[in-house]
Amino acid sequence: MKYLFQILWKDQSRWHLLWAVLGTIAGFVLLLTGIHFYENMNKVLRENEDLLDPEYIIVNKEVGIGQTLGLGNGGFSEEEIAEIRQQPFAEQVAPFISNEFPISAYTRSRQFPNFSTELFFEAVPDAFVDVRSDDWGWEAGKDHIPVILPQDYLNLYNFGFSQSQGLPQIPKEMIGMLQFSVVLKGATEKATYPGRISGFSNRINSILVPYDFLTWANEKFGYLEQPRPSRIILVSPDPTDPEIIRFIDEKGYDTIREKLKSSRLNIILKFVLSFLVLIAGIIIGLAFLIFLLSLQLMISRSSEKIRRLNKLGYHHTEISRPYIIVLFTLLFIVTAMALAISAIISGKMAAMAAEWNMEVGASLSGTIYLVSIGLVVVLFVLNTFSIYLGTKKLCKE
Repeated sequence: MKYLFQILWKDQSRWHLLWAVLGTIAGFVLLLTGIHFYENMNKVLRENEDLLDPEYIIVNKEVGIGQTLGLGNGGFSEEEIAEIRQQPFAEQVAPFISNEFPISAYTRSRQFPNFSTELFFEAVPDAFVDVRSDDWGWEAGKDHIPVILPQDYLNLYNFGFSQSQGLPQIPKEMIGMLQFSVVLKGATEKATYPGRISGFSNRINSILVPYDFLTWANEKFGYLEQPRPSRIILVSPDPTDPEIIRFIDEKGYDTIREKLKSSRLNIILKFVLSFLVLIAGIIIGLAFLIFLLSLQLMISRSSEKIRRLNKLGYHHTEISRPYIIVLFTLLFIVTAMALAISAIISGKMAAMAAEWNMEVGASLSGTIYLVSIGLVVVLFVLNTFSIYLGTKKLCKE
């Protein structure tokens, strides 16, 4: 083997192989660091999804001029709700129900300014409500109606309306003391119930009452045409799934886009990763061609030596072995250097993330090692096959 190596590699240029090695290292590093970056950003999004609170997503249809002129129904049909339930990103889905009769409320209190207003109620199943209160719920005979208000309503009153009208601000702790009456107006009868605020929701921007109460009240007082559900609330196990935004856009639905910022960021990350994979693939492909052409050029330059060795009794597989050993050595160097450089870059990325109060992994994951090993095996097998074909062809001439 030693003499074969000396004979075949004498007077051969090594520079073209060096460029192939450098190109392959560059492609490997770009690919591996891209995968590492994507894995860590996905981890950061998953760890912060509770802060972004996007797992409860409220979807509605965009309002068009047709609904304004009374020429169309803007609600969700049963088929559309069923389609949403079938989506892989939707773990739970429930439509909002609303009152089918007029409602008004008024206060008579010494502690708070008196007011009277027409209003509306909506309800969703209790599993979707983010306020936990022993007072929440409804059964026949209950002496008051529990109500949940959006946190934004209280903020608008305290930091907008009250200051502009010279009214006192109301702390959240005192809201439970507010006494007000709710008037339910049916077609032939009317009833008045005391109301009590049970809490404030940061999830649902609506005036909520218990689902059982509104179902009962619609059966007892409802006389207006039952509308289609105007809004849908769904729970997504993976709020970063880009399919959420794609589905909403394709169907012409609308939602609070701020809630889906992690999903949009995930789309960007996947686009960036796809671009990096494409560039890395091109670089690795070019490096593979350089490897292939370089080895074929070496074999071509040694064609006379290969024919003589074959006539002396050497099989083409034996003649191919020195080239395969060189190939294996170079690919081993490529893999080791690419992993080392990727590890250094990953450490730098972790240090930068720490300065921004983000915790990301500094070490390479098992996926990265598997990808690098898989690529090296593919390159080795293809190049080895090419070497065998080249030497075999020369030996038969």
